[in-house]
Amino acid sequence: MTDCKTQILATLKDNNCCSLAFLNTVFYVNAQIDNKNSNLLLNLSSELSNKILRILPNFYPNIEIFVWENFLCVKGNVFELKRNFEDFDLNYYPNDCDRLTILKTLFLLNGRYYYNADSSLNSKGYNLEFVSKSEKVADLTIQLLKENNFELKKTKRQSTFVVYTKNSNIICDLLVLLGATYSALDMQNNLAIRELRNNVNRQNNCFEFNLDKTINASNEQLVAINYILSNYSIDYLDENLKEVALARIANPEVSLNELRIVLNNKLSRAGIKYRLDKIIDLYNKLKGNK
Repeated sequence: MTDCKTQILATLKDNNCCSLAFLNTVFYVNAQIDNKNSNLLLNLSSELSNKILRILPNFYPNIEIFVWENFLCVKGNVFELKRNFEDFDLNYYPNDCDRLTILKTLFLLNGRYYYNADSSLNSKGYNLEFVSKSEKVADLTIQLLKENNFELKKTKRQSTFVVYTKNSNIICDLLVLLGATYSALDMQNNLAIRELRNNVNRQNNCFEFNLDKTINASNEQLVAINYILSNYSIDYLDENLKEVALARIANPEVSLNELRIVLNNKLSRAGIKYRLDKIIDLYNKLKGNK
C-alpha cells in the first residue's frame, strides 16, 4: 500500500459509526461470490485484510474468516452479508461521515495518485484516478465527489472505467479531503519547487536572449563605426555621433544602460540608441553610394 493510502486508512477507525459503511463498500467493490461453497473471496492488500479481520466479527459474529494465499476468505452463512452489499444504495448512508468513508474506501480499493515525468505522454504531471471494472462503481464515485464539490472526468479505458483529474489544485484539495494531508503538503512543496525552477529558467532564458540581442546590436554598431573610421575617419561624424561612436569602440560588449554610465549619464538609453542608429543609417547610405 502506498504512503498516500496508508494515511487515508489511518483516518478510518476500527469500531465507530462508519465501520459498516467501510465494510459494505469493500465487499460491494471487491467480493467474489462462491455460491457452491457459500464463500466470499476478497483480493486485498495486507493492510486492508487486517482491518477487515478486526472489524467484520463486530458486525457478523457467526462468520469465519481466514487468509488463503492472496485472498481473504469469508466462510459460513454469508447470505446476510451478501444482501447488505449487493444492493448498494447511498440512501442507506445518509450521514456525511458515512458517505465520506465510502469515498475514502473507494480510493483505497480503486484509486491511485502519481506523478508522471514523461513529457511524451498525455498524463504528464500529477494524476489522480479511480479505476473500476464496474461503471456503477465509477458513477457512485462521481456522485460522492460531486457532493463534495469535485468535478472529475470519466472515461473508458479498455475494460475499465476511469474517474480522473490532472488538475493539481483539485488533486491537492481531494487528498486533504480523503485524509492524505502529508501527501498533499508534499505535492504542494514539489509544485512550489518546480515553479521556482521554471521561473529561474525563464529568467535565464530571458537574460540569454537579451544578451544575444545586445551582442548582435553591438556587432552591427561596430561594423558601421569601423567602416566609417577605415574609409572616412572619425571626423566624418559630428560631435554628438563621434562621442557615442568612441564610447562603443572602447566598450564593445556592454549594454546601452552600461554605455550610459560610461558616458557619465549625459544621455538617456534612448538617446544613445538614437545616435547609434543614426551611425548605422549613415553607414548604410555610404555603402549604397560607394
